[in-house]
Amino acid sequence: MTEIKFNKRQKELPEEQINKHKDFKKLMYNYQNATKPLYKTPLYKNKKVFLVILLILLVLFVIVEVIDSQKEEPNQIPTQETNK
Repeated sequence: MTEIKFNKRQKELPEEQINKHKDFKKLMYNYQNATKPLYKTPLYKNKKVFLVILLILLVLFVIVEVIDSQKEEPNQIPTQETNK
């Protein structure tokens, strides 16, 4: 088993650095986002979910367009007639 060593003699942090991380508004914002259920948040407000939905719709649109273009112009093999 490995031994865990702790550094007991750490230097004190300056007050400026401590106060820089004291942001109650940011803490509450992160807490609200973490505790709010995903099904209650609108999809358009979450950037990643919105982009995934947009990408899926774009792919579906392209697939439908390709299928429609194939129905309009079916692949026909031209027949060659030779005159003798």
